[in-house]
Order: sequence, then C-alpha cells, then structure tokens
Amino acid sequence: MLEERNRLAGEIHDSLAQSFTAITMQLEMAREATSQKEDDLLNYVERANDLARFGLAEARRSVMSLQSISTKGSGLIESLQILAERSNIAGRLRCTFRSNLQDDESLPVEVRQNLLRIAQESISNALRYAKSTAISVNLRSNQQHLVLKVKDNGIGIPSEAELREGFGFANMRARVKKLKGTLDIRTAPGRGTSIIVRVPFKQELP
Repeated sequence: MLEERNRLAGEIHDSLAQSFTAITMQLEMAREATSQKEDDLLNYVERANDLARFGLAEARRSVMSLQSISTKGSGLIESLQILAERSNIAGRLRCTFRSNLQDDESLPVEVRQNLLRIAQESISNALRYAKSTAISVNLRSNQQHLVLKVKDNGIGIPSEAELREGFGFANMRARVKKLKGTLDIRTAPGRGTSIIVRVPFKQELP
C-alpha cells in the first residue's frame, strides 16, 4: 500500500505540476503580449485554456486512481467506463471503452484491481508521452482468457530500453505476473502503441 501511495503521489505531482507550470508560462507570455500589443495574445490564452483542460483531466484520472474498485456497486467494467470518460479532453483527446462481458461479478478482486491499474498506467502513458489524440480501451473474454487491450494512436515507444523498463512497464509486468497472465506490448515509431493483457479466465456458461 505504501509503494502504491508513493507511486500515485509522484504521478499526481508530476502531471499536475507540469500542467500548471505550463499554464503559468502561457499566461505570462499573454501578459507580455498585452503590454506590447502583440497579435499572438489570443494564441497564448487558447493554449493556456487547453493546458487547463488537460490538467483537469489528469486530476480526475489521478483521483480515479485513488478510488478502490472493490467499493460496493462498482466493478471493473464500470470503473473502466468511468476512467475512459474522465480521460476525454474536448478538442484534444477522445477515449472510448468497449466490453463484451455481461457482468464482472465473478472476477476476483485482485484481477479487477490490477487490470484497472494497468489501464490507468497505459492511458497515462498515452496522454503524457505519446501525444495521442485517440485511445481505445477494450475488455473482452472467451472461454480461456480475459483480455484487456489499450490502444493509442501516438508516436510509439522510441527505444528498446524504454520498452523494457520505462513508462511503468516494469510495474505492469509485475501486476500481470501476479495474475499468471501475459503482457504483449506492440509499438512502432509513429504508429502508436497497444498494451494487451491476457489473464486466465474460465467463463461460466449459462
């Protein structure tokens, strides 16, 4: 729990501090442009507005990270849907969620929690590093596996070193290992990234 809290604290600090620092810089330039009557004033204000919306989306996502999906009335499907909705940024990012599961009541709490955290980490990477404008989150099942796929249209992962250790992938691998599943990362420069997690799952037939 302490490790998770420290990770979340660092993520909140980094994402929000960066956003609000950038907003401050844009407004400072707007103030200078006002005094000098520059034509770029509106561009600075619009950029600050975009950054503010992005910071708000990051704040909502961070709050979502602190909420337990084992809370009564909230399951994995609902949590992923909320996560996708809160990750949307008007005019900048569209995040969608789909699932073929009717319900997730039979899923162990450990599976729900770890898959949600992996989805959060994947969306965070796409927002903060990949410059994505579209992210899709898909949860599906068959008789052998539960499959979570997070796909973005960003710039991809540039190096093998970052693919092995960067962007929180070590943490993702640890979570997948706990679930006795597999993690598949598909990426190419300029072609986006797909994070695919497969977890053993026995579907109950009606």
